[in-house]
Amino acid sequence: TLFRSTNENGAPAPQQEAAAEEQQNVVTRMANLPLVNSAYDMVSSAYTATKENHPYIKTVCEMAEQGAKTITAVAYTSAQPILNKLEPQIATANEYACKGLDRLEEKLPILQQPT
Repeated sequence: TLFRSTNENGAPAPQQEAAAEEQQNVVTRMANLPLVNSAYDMVSSAYTATKENHPYIKTVCEMAEQGAKTITAVAYTSAQPILNKLEPQIATANEYACKGLDRLEEKLPILQQPT
């Protein structure tokens, strides 16, 4: 999937595990929640099947995907200096978001179940 980095056995990559222990990333944590992860997999499968079964839609989707990749690359390059300056504030926001996610996981055990 988009957010997971794994080794050939499907386990988290060692460098990812070490980094996660140092500082958790709220986006990665949310993406790895079973409910979110399985919903993503379902949507991704439907998208792929639609592209495979409808050649015209496939062409449009591939053009949109390429456009999104290009825009993302340009945005990342443009935003990087700003992100570097805001890194301490981003880290603080991430820390608070992780604490909020901890509370959500406690109160909503359904997040740990696949769709």
